[in-house]
Amino acid sequence: MQKTIAMTAKRLLHRNLLEKGKPRSTSPSFSHCVFCCRWVRSFTSVIDFRERLSRNRLRDIKLDDAIDLFSDMVKSRPFPSIVDFNRLLSAIVKMKKYDVVISLGKKMEVLGIRNDVYTFNILINCFCSCFQVSLALSLLGKMLKLGFEPDKVTLGSLVNGFCRRDRVSDAVSLVHRMVEIGYKPDIVAYNTIIDSLCKTRRANDALSIFKGIERKGIRPNVVTYTSLVKGLCNSGRWRDAARLLSDMIKRKISPNVITYSALVDAFVKNGKVLEAKELYEEMIRMSIDPDIVTYSSLINGLCMHDRIDEASEMFDLMVSKGCFPDVVSYNTLINGFCKSKRVEDGMKLFREMSQRGLVSNTVTYNTIIQGFFQAGEVDMAQDFFSQMDSFGVSPDIWTYNILLGGLCDNGELEKALVIFEDMQKREMYLDIVTYTIIIQGMCKNGQVEDAWGLFCSLSLKGEKPDVVTYTTMMSGLCRKGLHCEVDSLYTKMKRDGLMLNDGTLCLRDGDITASAKLIKEMLSCGYAPSLLGDRESGRCNKVVSLL
Repeated sequence: MQKTIAMTAKRLLHRNLLEKGKPRSTSPSFSHCVFCCRWVRSFTSVIDFRERLSRNRLRDIKLDDAIDLFSDMVKSRPFPSIVDFNRLLSAIVKMKKYDVVISLGKKMEVLGIRNDVYTFNILINCFCSCFQVSLALSLLGKMLKLGFEPDKVTLGSLVNGFCRRDRVSDAVSLVHRMVEIGYKPDIVAYNTIIDSLCKTRRANDALSIFKGIERKGIRPNVVTYTSLVKGLCNSGRWRDAARLLSDMIKRKISPNVITYSALVDAFVKNGKVLEAKELYEEMIRMSIDPDIVTYSSLINGLCMHDRIDEASEMFDLMVSKGCFPDVVSYNTLINGFCKSKRVEDGMKLFREMSQRGLVSNTVTYNTIIQGFFQAGEVDMAQDFFSQMDSFGVSPDIWTYNILLGGLCDNGELEKALVIFEDMQKREMYLDIVTYTIIIQGMCKNGQVEDAWGLFCSLSLKGEKPDVVTYTTMMSGLCRKGLHCEVDSLYTKMKRDGLMLNDGTLCLRDGDITASAKLIKEMLSCGYAPSLLGDRESGRCNKVVSLL
C-alpha cells in the first residue's frame, strides 16, 4: 500500500510539474501533489518508527541506538505520539540508564512534547532510582498542576524512592497524605514500606502498618506475609513468625518458594539448621520446588556447623533436581571444604565450575588461597594467587591481606614484607587490617621495634588503629617486657575512644576471636583479660574487659 501511494504521488507530481518544459508554480494540482508528498513522507515516517519501536526491536536495543532513535524521532514532523516516546524511554529504563532517561525527558520538555501520566511515572521512577526524591516530588507537583491524576504506579515509585534512602517515615507520611486527599494506595506501596521496616529490624512498626491496612480493607498478599515472617525471624521472634505463617495459611494465602526460602535463610543465619531442614522437607510435602536460594541457604547453614558432607549431599541433590548451582553456591561449598582443610575437594569444585561454564570470581580465589594457607600448603597458595591475573580475575585488598596473613602465619615474614613494600610502591590502598597483619608478623618474628615503628607511623598514613591493632602491638610489647609502652598504649586507647568508662574495650563483630587470642598472651604482663557478653552500647557490639 505504501509503495502504491508513493508511485501515484510521483505520477501526479511529474504530470503537473511539466508543461512546456517548465514548472507550473500556481497550479492547484501542484499544491495537491505537494500535500500528497508530505503526507507520504509523514506516513512513511510513522511506519518506520513503528517498526523501530516494535517490542522485538526494543528488547535487544543498545543504548547508542536508542539515543540515535530518539534523535530521529525529535527531528520528525509531526512528532511521533507520546506513546512512542514512552516505549523508547521504558526500553532505556530497563537498561538502568536512569540519568539518560531524565536527560531525554528534559529535551522533550524543551521541544514542547507533552507528557502523559505514563511519561511522568517513568521520570518519577528514574529520579527515585537516582536517589533524587526531592526532584521526583517536584515532578509530582507539576503533574498535579497540569491536571494529571497520580496513579498507584506514581505513588509506588515515590514510596520506593523514600525507602531506598532509609526514609521510611517519610514514605509512611506520603501515603497518609495521599489517603487524606482521596487517593488509595495499593498493597504494593504498603509492601514496600513493610519490607523496608523489616530490613531495618523495625518489626513492631511493620506489624502496626500491617494491622492498619487490614482495617482499611486492603488484603495482604504473599509478599506482605513473606516480608513480615522474614523480619520476625531475623529479630529472633520465632513464635510470632510461626503464628503469622499459620494465619497466612488459614486465610488461604499459600506460602510460595520465596516465603519458605526467606524462612530457611533466617533459620540458618540464627543457627537453627535442624528447623531449616524441616522447613525444606515441608516444602517438598507441599509440592513447592526449592530454588537456588533455598538450597544455597541450606548448604551455607550446614557448612557453618561443620556438616560438610551433608552440605555436599545437598549440593548434589540440588543438581539432580535440575536446579543448577551458581557461583555463590559453589563459593559457599568451596569455603566449607577449605575451612575443614579439605582443599582438594574444594579444588574439584573449582574445576567443575569451569567445566559448567561458570567464571570464578575474586571470592572463589580468596577462599582457596586461604584454604591452602590453613592447610600449610604455602607454595600452592602462592601459585594459585599468581594465576589470578592470567584468568582475568583481579586481586582485591582482601586477597592481599589473606596472602600476607598466610605468609606471616607460616613463618614467611620476609616474603610478606617484599609484597607489602611492593604494594606501598604501587600506591595501593592499604587498610588497617593490612597494617595489623604486618605488625603481628613482625612481633611474632621478634621484630618488635620494627612493629612499633610501623604502628607509630599509622597516623601519618591516615590510618587509625582499631582494637585488634592495639592488642596486637600490646601483645608484642609484653613479650619484650616493655610494660611502660603497654601502659602508654592502654592510655592512648582511652583517648581514641576504644575503651568505655568501666575499662572495657569496644569491639566490632569479627574482632573478638583475634583480640581474645592476643590478649591471652598478655596474662604474663599482669593483665587479666576475660571475655564478656553483649553490652548495651551505641558503638560496641562486644567487649573485652582488662582487669
